Amino acid sequence: MEKAYDLKGLLAELKGNGLEIAEESAKVVIVAVFEWLEKSAALSENKYDDLASVLYPQLRAYALEQAEDINKAD
Repeated sequence: MEKAYDLKGLLAELKGNGLEIAEESAKVVIVAVFEWLEKSAALSENKYDDLASVLYPQLRAYALEQAEDINKAD
């Protein structure tokens, strides 16, 4: 990997481990993870995750934007 958070580096590493990534699959995983995080924060008694959950919509949107570029990293 040549630069931080480089999708080409991540894609090369994953392919080296036999994993092919498709944008649509990544989007499904991203949505599921953020739904899980939101549900967990709501059920948890920890107040720190309530604070973090305020950022989840923005982080989800950013992650979905990044997923759009997965196949472009080839």
